[in-house]
Amino acid sequence: MKNHLQAFLFTTGIIFSHFCLAQNFSRTELPTPLTTPWEILYGPDNYLWLTESGGTVVRVDPLNGNKTVVFTAPDYFSGSPLEQLQACHQPDIGQGTLGLALHPAFGTAGFNYIYFVYSYNQGTVNVPATKFKIKRLSWDPQNEMVSGDSDIVVNLPNGYDHFGGRLLAVHRNSNYYLFFAAGDLGISETNAPNCYTPPSTNPNNFTQDPAFLNGKIHRYFMDGSIPPDNPVPGNPFYTRGHRNPQGLLYNADDDILFSIEHGDRTDDEINLLIPGMNYGWKDVRGYHADNNFAGESAYISGYVPHPLLANDSLVEAFYSWCNVPQPASGPPSTWCTVAPSDGIYYNSNGIPQWTKSLLVVTLKDGAQTDQELYQFKLNPDGKSLAPSLPNDSNPKRFFGADQALNGRLRDIAVSPNGTSLYLINNFGAASDKITVYTYTGPSTVPEETKDRVVRLFPNPAEETITLEGNTGIRQLIIYHGNGRKVLSQNDPPNKVNIQFLPQGFYYAVLTSEEGTVYPLKFIKK
Repeated sequence: MKNHLQAFLFTTGIIFSHFCLAQNFSRTELPTPLTTPWEILYGPDNYLWLTESGGTVVRVDPLNGNKTVVFTAPDYFSGSPLEQLQACHQPDIGQGTLGLALHPAFGTAGFNYIYFVYSYNQGTVNVPATKFKIKRLSWDPQNEMVSGDSDIVVNLPNGYDHFGGRLLAVHRNSNYYLFFAAGDLGISETNAPNCYTPPSTNPNNFTQDPAFLNGKIHRYFMDGSIPPDNPVPGNPFYTRGHRNPQGLLYNADDDILFSIEHGDRTDDEINLLIPGMNYGWKDVRGYHADNNFAGESAYISGYVPHPLLANDSLVEAFYSWCNVPQPASGPPSTWCTVAPSDGIYYNSNGIPQWTKSLLVVTLKDGAQTDQELYQFKLNPDGKSLAPSLPNDSNPKRFFGADQALNGRLRDIAVSPNGTSLYLINNFGAASDKITVYTYTGPSTVPEETKDRVVRLFPNPAEETITLEGNTGIRQLIIYHGNGRKVLSQNDPPNKVNIQFLPQGFYYAVLTSEEGTVYPLKFIKK
């Protein structure tokens, strides 16, 4: 099968790299030119949606990598030298194109909206003030074009580091919400102690204060208005005490939100988000009991709840990487932080071992760390990690051996059938790109067993495939190897015409009359 698939990938323009035999994945690259991508989503329209530098939203066909620019913000602003901090290493003001979200009902009439974050000039030419905004685009699915745009949240805060910037659209409790992650916007005093005079003016001192927008996860309605049941009426903040939250993900099965954020030399975190609660930055880092930061234990034991927030408390990290004392010296490559970026909740059966997991990508190639994918297997409640067992660690790490090819992994999307992972990088490799890992391991029902209930032949196939077995087939869905659905039939005939399919690797997912699912692989030649 490897030779057939390799030939197909070359003939379609998809770059073939190699098979990861130990971890049951093949690696390919889409031939899509990208410039500093930041977010990637797999839309219900079977296209990939991304943000790129310059205030740009693009749409990519996952079958062939063809890219269409959907929108470029006419008011995008990349900052001005006049806004440079006149202290320490004189950093530039923050700028860029960050998070992207599709309306949770995207693809349904009346809900075809796209949301993204980018920098613009809230000031003037002579007195620039670079801020961030959330813009909503109206999508015309018939003509495949943007039919209108509007600003829904403006004047989002800015600074000189730790911008956060992730967007997440969620349907919960019969409402549609838009979550936005804002970083602390300050510069680490450990790395650069002379940037703020006095030090108390560093924005990272205000992450726990509801009166400031930085260091928060914010919640809006999809039109940019503030839900009346937010923790403080009229205030967009949802949770507080965050350093640099670059990831947001939602477990819809259990209605649980998570953030993913960078620590300062130690204690990168995944946090389970509870409205109004305090996640402690910069007084608390990672787990509460490790006392790996001076003054941490005293702060936790003496914590005074905020008088405006009901049941306020400090919330411990759901998971912490690198929960050790902060190193006093040494280059960044020696710190054990992994620099996690975004993630996704995985509840497909496409990769059976991953069902009900969090998948998180990382940015750092260091002495102890790789740019890779972490898989966190959850317990049935979705609120805790399944225990590590002998010869079965949790979390697991994937694709680190490919980091020279993959670069700094900024985000991840997953195909509808759960078998293809789409990773984007910005920097860290020869080019920015979309890397695809396709699962090639055992299916939930083994293909080659003597007592298999159904089978598919011939394989490879040319004009038709024949379905045969000792049970009726209620439904057939065929997915391209890159995860795109290409055929769906209820009560399919025994012989199915596949002449219209391009050459390549496919999954035929058959559902029996009893409801058993049989994923079968085949090659169209």
